[in-house]
Amino acid sequence: MKKIAIIVLALAVTTTSTFTSSAAENNPYGISTVDPAGVNEVIFTVSKGSKKSMFAYSRLLKMKSTTISIYEPFLKKRQTFTVIPMKNFFSLVGISGKDKVATVALNDYIYSNTASEFISAGAYIAIKRNGVEIPYDQGGPIRLIFSDKSKWAKNLDAWNWSLVAIRVK
Repeated sequence: MKKIAIIVLALAVTTTSTFTSSAAENNPYGISTVDPAGVNEVIFTVSKGSKKSMFAYSRLLKMKSTTISIYEPFLKKRQTFTVIPMKNFFSLVGISGKDKVATVALNDYIYSNTASEFISAGAYIAIKRNGVEIPYDQGGPIRLIFSDKSKWAKNLDAWNWSLVAIRVK
């Protein structure tokens, strides 16, 4: 009986480490896969004072979007993103001009600047990469990006992955 348990355990360890290794090789970000959010789970919030707008992925997909191709500076390759201009989210809760805006990621990384700076930099909220959802472990499900022509295209501090909130400080 002990031999069978040891063989099963060895098989489980081999299978798990093969999966993890294979997943890491297929993931350019180098970490294991994380399950996506539920279809109606709130993944993103935009707020200014008492005004708040909450988004499930399904709501984001219903918003007017466009597709842009950019040089992704972290992976150092060209990719296509489905995006919504950040200013569209600002208008939903009255963010404007000199409002100090904080973008907040799942890992609590925060990048702050004025609303007018984000707008003049042409900030986008990316909701898909290469036509599919962006996995959490690859900077999704949404992220803040900039076009190649943006003044912040190479300002890596401003790029915020796994974005969960935009709020006025």
